[in-house]
Amino acid sequence: MPTFAPRRLPLVLAAAALAACGPHASTQGHLHPPISPDTAPPPDAHPWALVDAPRLPQTLVLMGTTDTHGWLLPYDYYTGRATDNGLARLVPQIDSIRAAHPGQTALFDSGDLLQGTPLGFVYSHLSAGETHPVAAAMNLLGYDAAAIGNHEFNYGIEHLNTVAGQSKFPWLSANIFRAGTSERAYRPYAIVERTIDGHAVHIGVIGVTPPGVAIWDKDRVAGRLDFHDIVASVRPLVPELRARGADIVVIAAHSGLEGSSYDTAATHVPEENAAARLAREVPGIDVIFLGHTHRELADSTIGGTLLLQAKNWGTSLAVAEIDLAWENDRWRVAGKRGRVLHPAKTADSPLLESALADAHRRTREYVGRRIGTSTAEWDAHAARVEDTPLLDLINDVQRRVTGADLSAAAAFNLTARFPRGPVTVADVAGLYVFDNTLKAVRIDGAQLRAFIEKSAEYYLPCPAAHCAQIVNPAVPGYNFDVVSGVDYELDLTRPVGQRVAQLVRNGRPVRPTDTFTLAVNNYRASGSGGYSMLLGAPVVYDRGESIRDLLIAEIQRRGTISPADVFRRNWRIVPASLAAQALAEQAVTPPSAR
Repeated sequence: MPTFAPRRLPLVLAAAALAACGPHASTQGHLHPPISPDTAPPPDAHPWALVDAPRLPQTLVLMGTTDTHGWLLPYDYYTGRATDNGLARLVPQIDSIRAAHPGQTALFDSGDLLQGTPLGFVYSHLSAGETHPVAAAMNLLGYDAAAIGNHEFNYGIEHLNTVAGQSKFPWLSANIFRAGTSERAYRPYAIVERTIDGHAVHIGVIGVTPPGVAIWDKDRVAGRLDFHDIVASVRPLVPELRARGADIVVIAAHSGLEGSSYDTAATHVPEENAAARLAREVPGIDVIFLGHTHRELADSTIGGTLLLQAKNWGTSLAVAEIDLAWENDRWRVAGKRGRVLHPAKTADSPLLESALADAHRRTREYVGRRIGTSTAEWDAHAARVEDTPLLDLINDVQRRVTGADLSAAAAFNLTARFPRGPVTVADVAGLYVFDNTLKAVRIDGAQLRAFIEKSAEYYLPCPAAHCAQIVNPAVPGYNFDVVSGVDYELDLTRPVGQRVAQLVRNGRPVRPTDTFTLAVNNYRASGSGGYSMLLGAPVVYDRGESIRDLLIAEIQRRGTISPADVFRRNWRIVPASLAAQALAEQAVTPPSAR
């Protein structure tokens, strides 16, 4: 595995950076203590400076990151390769903007920080006195506030609270309440102070969280936290912030523009993506930094509100420039514009890399651990088009552990592979990237058919077997589930909802009244992804076991693994021409061809 060798600063400096990670002492409802002006190296030290940015004292620059998912350093723990993304890649740009606008910037994050890479998993349990790398990195970079994302709850409420307590900035959410009460569970907003032309400018920032946490992490939050509608929760806070002196109101939103991945009517859970509604329905919002959808958005305006979004995994930085005019003893927003900046490939942050060197080493040691040997190469490049041994392995383990009749699993990562030869934790983590737990539910034949039909919505209608596009860009790949234990055929020339051409178990067509047990992950068992046919399905197995850990244990148990041991072709897409087109559109080169 290639090594990633961060430049090292004197140990005293690195130690001092980590020691600075103290708890944030402010509490809900209290003003965030004024933050001292930014300090940065001279502009000529940073070739990434905004050369066309006006050097006017009345320009305030707000920066936003989002969906870092633990990707702090430019290194892929799944492949062992250096990357062009990661929070450290953005540091030179952040420094350059601060240097170009000394004392007139603020830095926010829109959530999903603690889960998503093996580093997040390694630090999902903190020893006494141990600082989480995310808190250490963000403290070092001088973040002013962060929204609480949905993945912050993947390792439990206590884990989130511990990391928030180690942070020198507030973690915000206006729409999370203590269960059954009107009391907010987290600080809803902060007021950040800067000084421009001798006058204080107050930036009010509100955080919001997708209400879908109530579904996705139900086992961790039920009975403890309630997740309210985003717009209703924010609406009274904007005038409250204005009354407390906020000159500018910013939303750090772990929320996309609009829509939900779950059925809001069936679940009675408010929509997860509400930024467009916020802009349209809540007056007085100047800027919204979006998140959650892993998209990129620059310089968009709805109803006078500027909306922008950085790309996930530290791939880009969102920048809002606010022109301020001092009139009648107060600041007025005279103009605003947004942009999204991408780091130079040579950018790095020696200070951050040095401070995180131990966390990086520890994570590499974890993912590099050998767990077994494979007789052949396995890969997932065609897993959403044809039956694939890697998904059969997941389904085989899920059925064996739960004793279920059937199992369903999705290809989260089409670049996942097991090499011929040694298999490591990194290989399994690259295949199963989410921290899901295993469940089994009882369903009938009608629900099973509806389940497979829902999965088939990953593909667009193509009645004549000739169409410009067959893969539905509105449906994420993790929503295409493959079911084992039955034989079935998806005919993509049929109308949506009627594409299951054959559905057979043990040589007999499945009847609507047949009953089965189905092994799935906790996300799917909750009906997430629009699989509302599972809502209320009786749970027959739930021990809170990590599916990734179960896969690792199974490979260790076998010692040597072979695709032939688990592979059984039980589903296909017809006609073959559309299957070939789908594979071409997904355009992932199989590892053996690289």
